[in-house]
Amino acid sequence: MEGWMTVVPVLDRLVTATVPREVLVVTGPEAAGYLQGQVSADVGAMEVGQSALSFLLEPRGRIEALFVISRTGPETYIADIEPGFGEAMSASLERFKLRTRADFSLHEWQMHAVRGPRAEGESTVGASSTGPAEAPEQVVRPTHWPLASGHDLLAGPDSEAVAFAEGAEQVSAAEFEALRMAYGVPAMGIEIQPGDIPNETGLVEQAASFTKGCYRGQELVERIDSRTGGRRCIQRFRATGDVSPGDGLCGTDGAGVGTVLSAALLAGAIVGFASVQRDVGGEVRVDGGPTVVLADLF
Repeated sequence: MEGWMTVVPVLDRLVTATVPREVLVVTGPEAAGYLQGQVSADVGAMEVGQSALSFLLEPRGRIEALFVISRTGPETYIADIEPGFGEAMSASLERFKLRTRADFSLHEWQMHAVRGPRAEGESTVGASSTGPAEAPEQVVRPTHWPLASGHDLLAGPDSEAVAFAEGAEQVSAAEFEALRMAYGVPAMGIEIQPGDIPNETGLVEQAASFTKGCYRGQELVERIDSRTGGRRCIQRFRATGDVSPGDGLCGTDGAGVGTVLSAALLAGAIVGFASVQRDVGGEVRVDGGPTVVLADLF
């Protein structure tokens, strides 16, 4: 990441933004065991107060959802995801539940996000919730952005959000998206789509456990990881000229090597994510356009 930080400035200010999230509350005495066999994160090993990135996969191993899951009580988990994907995620989990003692409830909440500089050796704040265990009203969890510090307050429509970002600069949803592209992770519905291969997202090491045992779709993840790790991979990029989603990327020999997935203006440059051939890195070029500097997600 040192090379990346030479082309994208370190986030040197505290910012806050409010964006919508869909929240799936999972409760019940068998919630942990059921989720352990359904999602890719090792939720059974999570202590109360911990959170993680996770995939929900089709039985054949393709992505259904990428989300953050937090354990807020002994029998309560909170899964939050970009708007438009919560209903499908909930329906998929319900489909395989059978007689399991676990209940699912889907909500439309707001995420009050705070981001700032990442300190060396910094510890993260655990996830916590307010309200009844089976119907939490607010959840605070650490961010999973690799290049910024911060936390998120997820709050329901009837919950009065606590002011926890004193001194932070309020930024628009559009600027927050640009910051996500520079310092955060790919998002469901933007860079990652249903049906994508998890091993080609650049997030398998962060979102999938290779030690917990069987879960839905595990076979494909394990097989690809043991071979090549996927033919393509999502990387960040930074460019000083015009770049748009869908633009093709070329190597020094002019051969196509990838495609731009997202792009936004930040601090006078274009940042975003691109899907490129796994062995490609460093500088590439937009077909007929500017030079693009690539970097791994983590």
